[in-house]
Amino acid sequence: MELGRKLVARDDLLTSEKQRTRLEIGDLLLDVAPMGNEEPSNGSRELIRAFAADIGMTAEMAREYRGVAAGCDSALRQVLAESDVTVSYSVVREAALGFSLPKETREAENALGREERARRRQDRWEILLRMLQEPGRRRVTAQEFRAAIGARPIPNSASAMTAEKIVAQLDRPDVRSAVMASVMEPAFLVEAFAADPMVELKIRDSLAQVAQVTGNRESASVPEETDERLVLQFRRRVNLLYGLVEMHPEQIINIADEDMLNDLEKACEGVVHWAQRLHSARTSGQAGVR
Repeated sequence: MELGRKLVARDDLLTSEKQRTRLEIGDLLLDVAPMGNEEPSNGSRELIRAFAADIGMTAEMAREYRGVAAGCDSALRQVLAESDVTVSYSVVREAALGFSLPKETREAENALGREERARRRQDRWEILLRMLQEPGRRRVTAQEFRAAIGARPIPNSASAMTAEKIVAQLDRPDVRSAVMASVMEPAFLVEAFAADPMVELKIRDSLAQVAQVTGNRESASVPEETDERLVLQFRRRVNLLYGLVEMHPEQIINIADEDMLNDLEKACEGVVHWAQRLHSARTSGQAGVR
């Protein structure tokens, strides 16, 4: 009993040891109520329930750990222990029990004889063992293994959230602060601005709106070096325009299709109008004003 309590406590504390610890709990439960040829009798179920209550876990969890331990023999455990590939308890549970298989598949499997059930379980283990041998494999995730054995996917809480629910989390002050801290990290800004200089203008507009609402412009500042980055990005766009203009029209005709040529002609008309406005602004003394 004392060993069971210690194992349950260790399982709660040491996430990295969940597989080994839960198998040990399962072994202990097998000692208390050994597996027979069929599912445990009512007497075994009562033993499991009472023992589980004494060591601080539910009867359902106890039955699960017991079944996983029974379906993962010492040879398989040795292979898992010696492998460089990380395998979680969830994966072991899927191999031993087919835990996430469709309900009708599990019911059909439970209706089979003991030898056939063992063969189905062995098939799942062989799939896992082959995955362990894949070149470059460092980990087998539960989602990957479920897909490999035809089980239903079980999304985690983060991936199951819709975009709307994620955005709604911004109403929480701690989440909003964490998001703002992440967005304002220089590395994030550099990457965003390098992808599209217009991002900076959008961020500046957003921060200006925040400042109007909060009245705190200091907390919404953007690093000064981003001014220079915007100039460099604009210079790159100018150089790209130069490169396009320097191409001979014959070259462009040989490359572009009819739709692209039409789009290019419209763009050129827009550039001419834009150049006239640029010249007008320059001559009126507005050059260099940002």
